[in-house]
Amino acid sequence: RGEYNLDFLAHIPVDEAVHYLTQFPGVGHKTASIVLLFCFNRAAFPVDTHVQRISQRIGIAPRKAPTEKVKAAWEALLPPETFYTLHINLLHHGRQVCQSRQARCEICSLQAQCDYFNSTNEWTNRE
Repeated sequence: RGEYNLDFLAHIPVDEAVHYLTQFPGVGHKTASIVLLFCFNRAAFPVDTHVQRISQRIGIAPRKAPTEKVKAAWEALLPPETFYTLHINLLHHGRQVCQSRQARCEICSLQAQCDYFNSTNEWTNRE
């Protein structure tokens, strides 16, 4: 019986590891980045729907920015050792506070930094 072993992913450049993983059916950049970050503690920042939404609302990335630009923005701003904690916190914040249809701005600790909160007239139907 054959076995798969992905341990080599810990020793190759992150972009090569992402390329390798995304060749599997159903594996995109987000999944590849999650595997690399969570399993191998590699400097790959996953961008899911929550991370994308929050990043755009607080002005880290332009409102219509693709995930690649959001990822690049965070990776340029922060050191890799913060990626895991940042991703988990943004995911939680997106689920509990900065929701897509009903943002709970009144309880958000990021109000002062938030373009969405501070410019509601520019966000048609609050997104």
